[in-house]
Amino acid sequence: MVGSVLKLIHSTKVVRSCSFSTTNVLNGGHIRMHNWWGPEKIQGREVVGWGVKGDEFYEDRADYWYPAIRFRRNDEIVTPIREKELGDWKQLSVDEKKLLYRYSFCQTLSEYEAPDGYWKLPVAIALAVSGLALLYGCFLSYYCYPPSLPTLENEFKESVIEKRLVMEKGRFLGPAAYYDYENNRWKD
Repeated sequence: MVGSVLKLIHSTKVVRSCSFSTTNVLNGGHIRMHNWWGPEKIQGREVVGWGVKGDEFYEDRADYWYPAIRFRRNDEIVTPIREKELGDWKQLSVDEKKLLYRYSFCQTLSEYEAPDGYWKLPVAIALAVSGLALLYGCFLSYYCYPPSLPTLENEFKESVIEKRLVMEKGRFLGPAAYYDYENNRWKD
């Protein structure tokens, strides 16, 4: 009995410790994951600088252009070009310089600043919600709300004015003052 209780307590501690294994940076959501290369992906990459806060990770940023590590790890394609890079740069061809750049950085500055399609989803959601609200309002006005009051109809308003004209004939105030009773029309 005591052994099974101890096993149960021990297993719950393990479950509790496993449930808090992620970091706050990953849970925060303020870093786009396709631009973030953290310490677990640094294996084989060359550390070339200090980084933003001294952390060794790769991230394309507009305010800090030089990440702490290279974007790609060295392989058999770029290793001879890296050795050639230590010498005179005039001996490097344009394609070799581009290859060196692509191994060091993920995007060029023009690629980084190019507009992306992230604005389309919020605009589409806003338009869809507005359209649904408009349809819901139309549904309510046609099927749920009672018909308009008879006092708001034009025929009722005209009959009220005619009744006032008949009752106030000869007065110099109100609508009777602006009505020509001889020609049966409004005065100009």
